[in-house]
Amino acid sequence: MRNQFRRGFYTLRAFVGALEAFEARGHSKGRLLGTSAGAITAVFLAAGYTTQDMGDALDETTADGTPVFETFMGEPAPYSAEELEHSAMKAFLANVDVPLIPDFLERKMDAALVNFMANNPRFRNLFNFVERGGWFAADNFLVWLQKYLDQGEDNGKPRRYSKLSLAEMFEETGRELTLVAADTTDARILVLNRHTAPDCPVVRAARMSMSVPLLWEEVIWQEKWGDYRGRDITDHVIVDGGLLSNFPIELFISDQPQVTAVMGEKTSDDVLGFLIDESLTVENAPAPPGNGGDGLAIGDFQTVRRIHQLINAVTQAHDKEVIDAFENLVVRLPAKGYGTTEFKMDQARRQTLIAAGRKVTAAYLDQPPQMPSFDIGVAPPSPEDIANVHAQRLLGE
Repeated sequence: MRNQFRRGFYTLRAFVGALEAFEARGHSKGRLLGTSAGAITAVFLAAGYTTQDMGDALDETTADGTPVFETFMGEPAPYSAEELEHSAMKAFLANVDVPLIPDFLERKMDAALVNFMANNPRFRNLFNFVERGGWFAADNFLVWLQKYLDQGEDNGKPRRYSKLSLAEMFEETGRELTLVAADTTDARILVLNRHTAPDCPVVRAARMSMSVPLLWEEVIWQEKWGDYRGRDITDHVIVDGGLLSNFPIELFISDQPQVTAVMGEKTSDDVLGFLIDESLTVENAPAPPGNGGDGLAIGDFQTVRRIHQLINAVTQAHDKEVIDAFENLVVRLPAKGYGTTEFKMDQARRQTLIAAGRKVTAAYLDQPPQMPSFDIGVAPPSPEDIANVHAQRLLGE
């Protein structure tokens, strides 16, 4: 069975419940496709983790009881003198002429202000937002994921996957893993797997896929990660795949050569998509805690809210069309009232979300919906025909 996972870190727990119901009925997983936070789920499954183990990893806390996910919103790394000298903020200030102040003094003032913003705790995140495209660094996420990719056993052998490329991961596990990211330099989707980016490290592919725009720093593609589909994309800016599509289930259904060149040959017609539906209420969900007076967060800026609304509108326009076309292959997991980056989720809210995912998945598997019938006097398009159109549009071919 093939699975697709949508973004939103809180959604990982909804998938735990869904997968519990999925596995309880004897189903197994084949090819895995993950976008954003769903990329993390897909990587864990590709690494051979059980649903229970994955749930334990998601509930991990630090020594002081802080949820490990909260640490992913890390402080930006220090800037070198060269980075500050060539920063966008420095260039902006250089173009601001202050009357009656000599140029040499202005240059000193500009350098001092840039250095202050880059190193002062109150302004460091804003400076990082301007320079690196994100409010937070995600170095702690990489450390966490690498730890789990080198922990325990898979198929009776020590798990040593943290340094592997996508091609090497397949050679070690035999599991097909695809992670979706967005190349903002080329304005195109990146479907990262052993076919398209064999030399790209698994942890870096996951980091790119989960890089929610404006929240985390953009990722710059490195030359050592190899080509993407034979093209050199060194220095391209890569962000969350959800920017272009949260739910590219059509890539599993289409059998067109352009698609199989990216995804590999189809091996089964059994496809199942798990969709986080923020319009569906989670039954008996406890009220979320307040913000706790933690101060101004990136989501409090009206500009950021507007940008995210525009991104969601564009993304949902494509995804809604696909979801409507393949409604019978989609399990809708309730998530209304749960925040996209709700890292401080208490035990009661976690368990309620897991239970909701488990319940709706069990109901779907007990009585799967059928393809809609048509009575228009002509043969309706096949699912493959519909998927072919959407997949080629998504890939820009």
